[in-house]
Amino acid sequence: MRAPLAFLILSALCLGTACSPAPESQLPVRDAKEKEKPSLIFQGFAARASHAGELLWEAQADRARVNHQGQRAHAEAVTVVYYSHGRVVSRAKADRAEIDLKNYDIAADGSVEVRSSHGVILYTPHLDWDNRRQRISSGSKVRVVRGHMVVTGRGFEGDRDLHDVRILNDVQAEAASVEDLREEAKTWKRP
Repeated sequence: MRAPLAFLILSALCLGTACSPAPESQLPVRDAKEKEKPSLIFQGFAARASHAGELLWEAQADRARVNHQGQRAHAEAVTVVYYSHGRVVSRAKADRAEIDLKNYDIAADGSVEVRSSHGVILYTPHLDWDNRRQRISSGSKVRVVRGHMVVTGRGFEGDRDLHDVRILNDVQAEAASVEDLREEAKTWKRP
């Protein structure tokens, strides 16, 4: 659970996933970090992580580029399923994810969506995973859907299973009825 996408890439190396040197003409150049030529490119792979026989996560990506020199990886069309005690906790997907291979922090971008097993859905254009704290956060716009409630705002922090999501600024809530709003308010944690 500590480093799902980074271990995904490293696991793919160990499992013999097809890889090839990266043709420079296929890679977009955005900034100095991306000008570094990737060490490897992986096409279409999946990986799993477990600890003491317990499945922690399963991940898939359409494509991944690894730069060993910069200790970074870039994955595209990423999906990660998290488990706890053998049950699915949440499913996350993003268009892209940058992984720091030193500390396993992840920055996901592009249509990020996290769906919890208890029905909460979080949408945002950007999400950061702090591996040390095991928390998600962002300064971007966010939309959280729970039952008949929709809460929007800017900036958030939360846990991976979306039991505790705190929207930080410009918070607005919409509900199908006043009763739905009252019921939802009973579940809110006080700071």
